[in-house]
Amino acid sequence: MERIMLPMKVHAVKLEYRKRILERIPHGHFCIRRGRKTVVITHDPEKPKYTARRPRYLCVSTKLGKIYSEIITNYLKIKSEYDYLLKSWNDTYNFPPPRVNFPIKQYFDPHLMNNEYFNNQTEHKGRYIPENPTYSEDGDLKSKNELFGVELLHQMGIPFKYETEVYIEETDEIINPDYLINFYEIDRCAYLEILGMNDKWDYSVRTSSKINSYSKGKYRPGREVIYVLLYDKYNFDCVYFVEQVLSAFNSLIPDSALEWNDKWREDKILSPTESCCTKK
Repeated sequence: MERIMLPMKVHAVKLEYRKRILERIPHGHFCIRRGRKTVVITHDPEKPKYTARRPRYLCVSTKLGKIYSEIITNYLKIKSEYDYLLKSWNDTYNFPPPRVNFPIKQYFDPHLMNNEYFNNQTEHKGRYIPENPTYSEDGDLKSKNELFGVELLHQMGIPFKYETEVYIEETDEIINPDYLINFYEIDRCAYLEILGMNDKWDYSVRTSSKINSYSKGKYRPGREVIYVLLYDKYNFDCVYFVEQVLSAFNSLIPDSALEWNDKWREDKILSPTESCCTKK
């Protein structure tokens, strides 16, 4: 599908989240120096003597070089994401992004579905084994629609676990949701269900039963569980899938988490080529 357009609040949260990470970690790059692959440290919050003019050079084959190689690799990944998000913001809006108050105070969550909850869940717990599974890099899936969902979640940068397990006490049953997705920037996760064979009577009945069980267990649509209803298994709507996921993400960000007063920002809006820690 075409480039995914993030809702404004999601965009602002993702941008500020990465900006704050970049402010706390060492900066640098890689180069070849004297014929050896070298990691170059140009900024380290714990060692202010290292700067772009006076960097630290470490051969990546050394013990310390290996440690910093992982740190700088992570920095370059986050910096690339930050630059892309900032350019997208500036291309879309003619005003600066807001300040985001982290940690974000969440809406009431009866099941404490946060990052810790996500990390503690085990995936691939489903008991149903299809005759013709769909293979993916994330393991065997039950259908091509689930594969489409996996690919779109990767494209949106949303971590997920496939077929975890949740016990619904009110109906005394165990459900294996299609996905448990993690909106880690706001410390919140949600179940995601693709309901895609509603043209078949028996499947439609099971779908209604599952939705009823979630409801009795106080899993609210658009909060703790997200539904993607398809007409049948042959019509997967990528745009609709993305809209459902990002709409839920956006709705979980309270307006109070964003500060639109420009006075809070003393620095200029950075260009994608500038470090977020670069001073005027």
